[in-house]
Amino acid sequence: MSISKPVTVTAEGLLLREWRAADVPVMVTLFDTAEMERWTPLAHPFDAEAATAYVQRAHNIRADGVFQFAITEGGDEPLGEVLIVPTDIAGTCELAYAVGAQYRGKQLAARAVRALLPFARTRGFSEARLLIAVDNAPSQRVAMAAGFVRTDLPLVRKERKTYVLDLATWTTPV
Repeated sequence: MSISKPVTVTAEGLLLREWRAADVPVMVTLFDTAEMERWTPLAHPFDAEAATAYVQRAHNIRADGVFQFAITEGGDEPLGEVLIVPTDIAGTCELAYAVGAQYRGKQLAARAVRALLPFARTRGFSEARLLIAVDNAPSQRVAMAAGFVRTDLPLVRKERKTYVLDLATWTTPV
């Protein structure tokens, strides 16, 4: 399968598409916030330089099976991001999401995650995982709305910037 052709996913009333250079100004608005700094590994500050590098990296790592999609309702204005990353566990991928504060309350993250599950199946995955901080209640609500359940696997401790996060594993069949 050629990876040079842009990939899109359409479901749940959304169009998920790959990031474009033209998205950089919107990405800064979406991702340069204290909340994104707290819960995501995104650079902070997330300025035009960081956004440009992010778009380039997203295109480069596609060859590794990583897909980073802008969440849109019609293909134009990005409202957030959803991504899929292969894990070291055969048949398992990790999903992640972030939605701009001004676009919350529309179930965008849960819809985007659900839209990505059939795409994950076409990529050969049978299970999807989310790693969610135990104190991130909004993200846990997204996981439940998308059909994920929290596992009893040990917490994963991540140090990001000045934060230490204890991440619970949530799963769903793909």
